[in-house]
Amino acid sequence: MTFGIGVSATAASANNNFFYWERPHWVTVTRSSTIYKIKRTYPLVNSYVVKKYHVYYGHHLLIHHVASYDWQVESGHFNSNSYYTYAVNRSGYSWFKQGIY
Repeated sequence: MTFGIGVSATAASANNNFFYWERPHWVTVTRSSTIYKIKRTYPLVNSYVVKKYHVYYGHHLLIHHVASYDWQVESGHFNSNSYYTYAVNRSGYSWFKQGIY
């Protein structure tokens, strides 16, 4: 008895590769978005938003994907640390373009 396993080779773009987004990458915002300053508490479920910032088309951010939030920001004024996390609560890749333009 044999079992056949079909494997299809597809070229996945860097946008869809989870491991690519483990490290921060520069992006350019293409849709206005909100960055949330979140006070970290333990357990994380008790964390809360302290401030909101709006970023608009053309803004450059250094972001990466983390387990607790959709996108974590690591650049300039929005530099996450052990007390605060800056996160964009948008799923998917439609709100930014990779690289600085």
